[in-house]
Amino acid sequence: MPKTKPKHCEKVMHRLYIRKGTEKRKWIAVGYYCDECSIMMKEYDLTKLGGIQEITIDASKLVEKVTNPKKVVLDPGFSLTKVGFTGEKEPRYIFDSAVYFSDTGESFIQFADKVETKTEVKMKKPIFRKTEQGETLDKDIFKLFLKHIFDKLKVKSSETAFWVIEKYQKRNFADFLKGRLDVINNSTLPEEAKDVLRKEGMVEYVNGFESSFSIRRAIAEVFFNGFNIPKVYFSLGELLSLYADDQVTGVVIGIGSNSTRITPIYEGYIISHGLSIREKGGLDVVKQLEKHIQKEGIDIPKSYHANYQILKNTRLASEELCFVSQNVKDENKKWKQSDKLMRSINIINDKHIRLNEIRYKSTEILFEEEPLSILNNPGDLADAVIESIQKCDKGLVKSLYANILLVGGGTMYEGFKERFTQSFKSKVSDQLNFNITAKSDRLISAWIGGSILSGMKIFEERNFWVSKNEYDEKGSSAVDQCI
Repeated sequence: MPKTKPKHCEKVMHRLYIRKGTEKRKWIAVGYYCDECSIMMKEYDLTKLGGIQEITIDASKLVEKVTNPKKVVLDPGFSLTKVGFTGEKEPRYIFDSAVYFSDTGESFIQFADKVETKTEVKMKKPIFRKTEQGETLDKDIFKLFLKHIFDKLKVKSSETAFWVIEKYQKRNFADFLKGRLDVINNSTLPEEAKDVLRKEGMVEYVNGFESSFSIRRAIAEVFFNGFNIPKVYFSLGELLSLYADDQVTGVVIGIGSNSTRITPIYEGYIISHGLSIREKGGLDVVKQLEKHIQKEGIDIPKSYHANYQILKNTRLASEELCFVSQNVKDENKKWKQSDKLMRSINIINDKHIRLNEIRYKSTEILFEEEPLSILNNPGDLADAVIESIQKCDKGLVKSLYANILLVGGGTMYEGFKERFTQSFKSKVSDQLNFNITAKSDRLISAWIGGSILSGMKIFEERNFWVSKNEYDEKGSSAVDQCI
């Protein structure tokens, strides 16, 4: 005779299962659950206890664990991708943002801090391509990349929600101010800069993230159509880095692989007319090392695998051996007097390269002057940050100066914070109080912020996530609502 399901609150209770973490994906029944009052009941030996009994644990937490899909935080950068589960303190994995192919046609993804030697690399295909308009997503490669991610995490795509960390793309940010006389007049920009903006032709105020929507929609298309994931959310990395620092107001300076992004944020809101992008990033430092290696004129095997190994070793050498000098002239004198700071690296097949002054001269590119967005004279990184703050409302300036946060791999070079602080201090008033922070986990700070926010109940309660059903109804524009 079949056993009847128990009732609670005059309704039949739901049978609840937990999936055991095995390769066979076995499911284990843990009891019954009442939707009305969130009571969890566990099945006992009916002959001894005469029925079912309440579990003396927090039933809502158990149901959340069982019924909701796993949440994965994905930070796909131009060079590196960080991935892991919501609630964890750091990413499970950091990979190159590319899919590699061997001589046999086998595809694989590569850990960021290792050089693949067992497999002969025939081809590398990045998930992002750089164009004149910015970065674009290669959807076919990204789909293949995600398949490897799912295999590494050992999760089913149909049971996994994704929190995706994104970056805004390059625009002419001066255009955001044109036509906004209220912003222009109330900013702390020099009067000549205000006059230039007032005289130029009026243009429509543009959303600062419009150019990021194409990548966001492409990622959503791969997720929902290619993998049938249940829900997704997108959020800006700079904002998440600030949250990871327990702050909601400040200026985030993020130096990634191919650009430097300056983002003023007030009370959790991005001040879009203060955004700024510089063209220099960590890959530019690597390119300086590559030029140095080419000048050495060593005999390099002509194969893609050899080029791949050299590039990988060069990047690792950049991270481990390059540093930022506090005064280039003083550093030059020091090097002329001694060669103790000279280092050698095995670039490939026991072919060694001596790294001399290039160790500190390569990072100078991060501080080079570039044209500012609305002032005629070019400026360095400190100038760009000051101008970005000046674009904001006068009433916010003090709060923004009080919290300047350095994040991203390009800020990890030894001496970077000290050099930037020194430069910044020389350009602002002695009466101005400012604070510059660079935490040890700044390479993964955006991921950490995503891990924290994606686990907050408010995102479930207010239905912030974009579901598969919404995507099917509205199409790719459904993800435009993400902040």
